[in-house]
Amino acid sequence: MDVIIKRAKINDLETVQQFGYRLLEYERNNWDPDLELDWPFSEQGKDAYTKAINDGYTIIAEIDGRPVGFLIGSIRRPKAGTARQITAAQLENIFVNEDARVKGVGKKLAEEFKKYCLAEKVDKLNVVVNSENVGAIEFYKKIGFLPSRMILSQDLSN
Repeated sequence: MDVIIKRAKINDLETVQQFGYRLLEYERNNWDPDLELDWPFSEQGKDAYTKAINDGYTIIAEIDGRPVGFLIGSIRRPKAGTARQITAAQLENIFVNEDARVKGVGKKLAEEFKKYCLAEKVDKLNVVVNSENVGAIEFYKKIGFLPSRMILSQDLSN
């Protein structure tokens, strides 16, 4: 089984939207009921994914020519006069179809993004994970991420 990673192009927009939908659906069903499932197909979602394809770093994993996962990442370069003067990358979205999980697809997507970041002279690579998503946390630790910061929140809607 060969996993092919390709850079997304604008004609892959619908595929990226579908993966975005599946990611939101998975997270909504498991941890975050406030996510809007239709967002990937809204004008704002379409614009965000178009920007991620054209201006960011969006890749798609394929097995036998069939898309099985995606990753969206971005790089933030320091602005003059800010306190933190490092170039940081953010792994924003990653999703692998259930039937392709535990086959190294997610790892390969993350490795490709890391290679891109190294070529772009990124100092730090970050990812934000829902604290209840133990599987994702273990995956990220396995590929070299370490806990760095903690965000605490309190629900005020009740």
